[in-house]
Amino acid sequence: MRVLRLVAVTAAGVLALGACASEQGAAMFVGDERVTEATLDGYVDGTVSSYLEQGATMADISYADGRQQAAFIVLIAELGRAEGLEAPDTGGAADEFEAEYIEAAEYYQVLSERAEPRPMTQDELEALNTAIESDEALLQRVVQEWIAGAGLTNEELEQFNMAAQADPSVLAEVVMQWTEVQGAQIAGFADDLTEYIEEYDIAVNPRYGSLDISPLVGVFEVEVPQR
Repeated sequence: MRVLRLVAVTAAGVLALGACASEQGAAMFVGDERVTEATLDGYVDGTVSSYLEQGATMADISYADGRQQAAFIVLIAELGRAEGLEAPDTGGAADEFEAEYIEAAEYYQVLSERAEPRPMTQDELEALNTAIESDEALLQRVVQEWIAGAGLTNEELEQFNMAAQADPSVLAEVVMQWTEVQGAQIAGFADDLTEYIEEYDIAVNPRYGSLDISPLVGVFEVEVPQR
């Protein structure tokens, strides 16, 4: 029997290919597309410069995080193109990296919506429970997505908030209902992403760190190979 444990919480908080090593300058491959280190590093440098112009200091900046973020964005943009998805309008983008981000965001949404839902496994349910126990923001996300999907009226939402504050088990039931709809959709999307990695032989240069493109990191693992 599939069981999801949920510890009592207060409702108040709710309201790289093998060629990467041998081909000089290769950062990532997606199918036949080769993304260079110069391209990714240029995006990172541009983002850092923007942060500094806005008042940040070098102590506020992590190049490792910046490289991972750039790799994630470019990977999804390249994947969308490989899948032949319709490109969004990027005419308003301030620069090339922002255009990549706009494309990646659109493609990620399209790929997610077309995934075939599947029930979450018991291991995934347990992983979700563990993640929620240590991350209240995740619980907020789950509850908010459930509320949006349930289409509650203002009166029903008020009643729900009051019930959740009085009885933590209400949130446990909400999480279970979320797993059966939104969670199932995310599970199917995670499976698709894993298949895309295999189909397009996607890989990233190790200098860009461990890249997990999972739609829910810590619950579903979709790690990009490093080679």
